[in-house]
Amino acid sequence: MTAKKYPAMQSLDFGRLDAKEEAVVSPELLRSGYYDFEKAAYRVARGEGWVLVGPKGAGKTASIEHLNLLWSGRHDCFLDRWELASFPVADVAALQVGGSPGPTSTRAAWEFLLLLRIFASLMRDQGASYPVEVTGFYKSLVKAGLIGPEDLRTRFDDWSKSTVKFTVLFFTYENESGEIEATPLQLVELLKRAIEMVRTESRHLLAIDGLDSFFAQSETQNESLGALLDAAYEINTLLRAQSQASILLAIRHDMFAKVPSTDSAKLGDHAVELDWSRGGAGAGNELWNLVNAKVKASIPGSFDGLTLGDVRKAYLANPIGIGPFVDIPSYFLSHTRLLPRDLVALLRELQQLHKGSGQVRQEVAKEAVRLYSETYFVREITNNLSRVLPSASSEKVSVLIDALSALSSRTFNVKALQPELDGFISNDELRILLKQLFLVGALGVRTKNQGTMHTNFSFRRTAGGGFSFISDYVLHNSLVVAWNLNW
Repeated sequence: MTAKKYPAMQSLDFGRLDAKEEAVVSPELLRSGYYDFEKAAYRVARGEGWVLVGPKGAGKTASIEHLNLLWSGRHDCFLDRWELASFPVADVAALQVGGSPGPTSTRAAWEFLLLLRIFASLMRDQGASYPVEVTGFYKSLVKAGLIGPEDLRTRFDDWSKSTVKFTVLFFTYENESGEIEATPLQLVELLKRAIEMVRTESRHLLAIDGLDSFFAQSETQNESLGALLDAAYEINTLLRAQSQASILLAIRHDMFAKVPSTDSAKLGDHAVELDWSRGGAGAGNELWNLVNAKVKASIPGSFDGLTLGDVRKAYLANPIGIGPFVDIPSYFLSHTRLLPRDLVALLRELQQLHKGSGQVRQEVAKEAVRLYSETYFVREITNNLSRVLPSASSEKVSVLIDALSALSSRTFNVKALQPELDGFISNDELRILLKQLFLVGALGVRTKNQGTMHTNFSFRRTAGGGFSFISDYVLHNSLVVAWNLNW
């Protein structure tokens, strides 16, 4: 009788690097194979989570896609995804909503745009009830082109030139109504009043994603994003008392901390931090729970072999001796930034080398790390630098990457780089680039605390402190491997 085996590793699906693509190609991995880290999706679904905070690749979009798949086809759950990656965020500050230009006006403009989408979602709910006046108001908004298939961004240019007015059906609580010309600022109050009158047991979520693409924000972009946070908090506070609707913001932690907002601290009470680094780089990190959930969902019910419970035991249990590492799971995690996207990318490289159902050998694990480091990791870090500088960014990023890859050691300082960068990158530009490398986890900063030297990465801080331009730096393990540098 043939002994049963685990599934061949080549047959497993570890997921995609992009959650949107995974939702299309392997939806079951995000439906039944989703690992709800920090109960993110659960809290968002209940209306308790208003902000998903985490670095690029932490799983913010995956949480949104998971809910979208779960709610698909349901009559009592509505998810409206608003992708801001290509949205003219800075232009919102130029909208003339009835007040003088400035933070207050920008906040009102965002409230106007958000309330329109929330109101439209509520009006799609066949189980909702509301007075006939609300129906008339909704139809007048559709007629005015404020609700419907047209993308409002195409009208920003016209709106920014003057204070626009829209003919809509005005109404009061006493059921008095009539057509008026209302500015967006006046429409904000009318929209709030209309939403107050809607009664529903259904769940409505406006999920705002795509903010990870903003790296080199101008001051106008920063101001606009801060106003977006303030507007979302204001509307969520209103909605919590009046309906089953809420707004969700998916945002990087560095952006959440630095955008000029008066309410981001208050939003902290409703923030879900997707910080996978809390489990450390050891073999027990929760990232493996995510991997296990995905691969188990990818195994067909017809498979007749050993039940796969944990990929660490099934494939990665061989002891190793690579530097300080004695087990493969810890060795793998030490070459990631403790992010789901990184680990998935590494395991996808591994299954190209180890296709069978047995244990992975040390030399195969080492080769998988090399391929992952040279392809995915370097590409990912370079992408994160692509729009940091306002001009000639790609050329300067290329010069910096060349200089870093030619270092004699993983430990360096600014002085060691300057001969290679002289005439190409100024000190001010270098500060920006190095800080970005620190923020995305590619660079550690060395600091002395109580006589002991520590290395702080953004995902692993052994002592207090952030970025410093005058400190020594340490490159991430995967960059050392990719560029064959001395440890």
